[in-house]
This record gives sequence, C-alpha cells and structure tokens, in this order.
Amino acid sequence: MNPARDPELQHAPKWLKGRGLGPRMRWHSTTDGSLEAMAYARETGDLFLADATGTLSRVDRHGQIASITHLHSPPTQLSWSDDGNFGAALCGEDLILRFDRNLKVVGEFTPSEIPLAIAISPFGNHLAVSYVNATTTFYNERRRKIGRFETLRPLAFLRFCPNEPILFGAAEHGLVCCFNLSGAEIWREKNWSNVGGLRLTGDGDLVYLASFAHGVEVYDGDGASVGSYVLDGTVHRLDASYEPNRLIVSTVEGALYWLDADGELLWSTTVSDDVVDLVCDPFGEWAYVGLGQEGVYSLEWRSESAPQK
Repeated sequence: MNPARDPELQHAPKWLKGRGLGPRMRWHSTTDGSLEAMAYARETGDLFLADATGTLSRVDRHGQIASITHLHSPPTQLSWSDDGNFGAALCGEDLILRFDRNLKVVGEFTPSEIPLAIAISPFGNHLAVSYVNATTTFYNERRRKIGRFETLRPLAFLRFCPNEPILFGAAEHGLVCCFNLSGAEIWREKNWSNVGGLRLTGDGDLVYLASFAHGVEVYDGDGASVGSYVLDGTVHRLDASYEPNRLIVSTVEGALYWLDADGELLWSTTVSDDVVDLVCDPFGEWAYVGLGQEGVYSLEWRSESAPQK
C-alpha cells in the first residue's frame, strides 16, 4: 500500500474541483490490488480496506497503515465494530472470518447456507448474517446462534443501530425492515425501488436507502417514509454522518454528491473510477471515497484552522 498524506506533495485528482464548495484532499492511499471492500470504526477513526490480492489493512485517521495481513481468499464484504476492536469479513462464497483490531483471525466458520450480507454490532459482541434462503441469524462472539428470523426476500444489506440492540435490513428490491436480536419483528415496509446500499444516523432515527433511479429514499426509525432526494443518475452508494448533517452519495454513472441534511446539493463532481464504498465522518466534516483502482481519498470540508479530531 502507498499512502500519500500531504496534498502539497501529491497532485489532487482533477475531479476534486467539481461544482460548489469543494473539499481539499487530506490524504490518498492505494491498495496492492483493486479495492474490494471498506469498513469504518467510528469511535477510533480506523479505516479497514480489503483488496483483490487478499490484503487486509487497518489505516488510521491520518492515512498511515497501522496493521496489515494477507488472507488466502479476498474478502468481498467487511464490517467493523464502532469501537474498532472486532471485525468480520465474508470471503469467497461462504467463509466468514472474525478479526481483532490487529487483524488477527480470532474465529471462522462456514455456514451450511450461502451468506449474502454480514454486519457486526457496535461493540463487536454480535454478528448478523443474512442468507440467500431469506433467513437472517444472530451469533454471539462464540458463534452460538442467539436469534433468527425470516423475510419474504433475502436481505442484501444489514446495519446494526449504534444506540439500540436492533438490526435494520433491506433486500435488493421490495423490502426494508427492522428486527431485534431475538428475531422479533419491529417493523417492515414494502419498498418499490431497487436498492444498492443502506445507512443510518447514529440514533437510528433516519434510515437512508440508495435507491438507484429513485435517488436517496429516507425512512424514520419506525419505518415511515419521510421523503426522498432525487439526484441526476442512478444512486448506488451512500453514507450519512452520525448526526443528520451530511450525506455523501455516488451513482453508477460516476457522479459524486455532498448533500446537507435537507438534501441540498453542496458539491458535486464526476469521478474517474468505480466507487466501491463511501464513508461520511460522524460530524459531517470529511469523507472517505473508495475507488476500485485509484484507492481511497480522504476529503475534508472543514476550514484549515479547525482542530484535528
């Protein structure tokens, strides 16, 4: 990996200028192979990257590589606890690995069904796995099943609420829902859009869906639709700040948008590579943009006089 932390020593990409109040580049880091997955630990500021060569790395908030390991099978999905202590990866079709903060494998299992999505709880005590047979199972840190539920469609996207022991999920089409850890349904709603991503605010009061041609669809924590943000292009990736201050959104066509809480456009551009994933910091002051071939860009909208968090 090749981190470049000083924007003065590294040419910023041409797409950075864009339209509106543009960010500055804090740092840029490349991976050995194409970027496959990203995960972020909100409390520690660590960013976890997996590439096509099987390299898994932990990058600190300054863009420095803190830990690195090599896996036999490249991860296709990553999920990390908010406290940064534990993470999980889906490797290949059916291998699930559990890691500590230093990227040591502390557990692994191959379920009998084919897994579709994974999510780890804020303190790493629980792992949720959805399967292609439309079941979702909760496991504790010893891989013991503690809850299970079924949905009409398999859930392609899972997110634990940071403040409550509940799980939000969405299918690729037709369903968004919420369950507790025993598998009891809290709510479910039909959704008529194709979905490419699911994100929450920190208290789970707002649920954002990347809904392709329907833009960004927004639900409240009880499952009621509260509106949508219609954007040019086919929305397929997004992330939200912990407080509902900012959204970063990308489209299949390569557009990248920085929005405020009301969906007003603050900055937009067109990137030159496929967007793998996006991370918005808890305060809505900076973001990580993960591109397949170009690596990860750390972008900052704060004034340069603001203290570093």
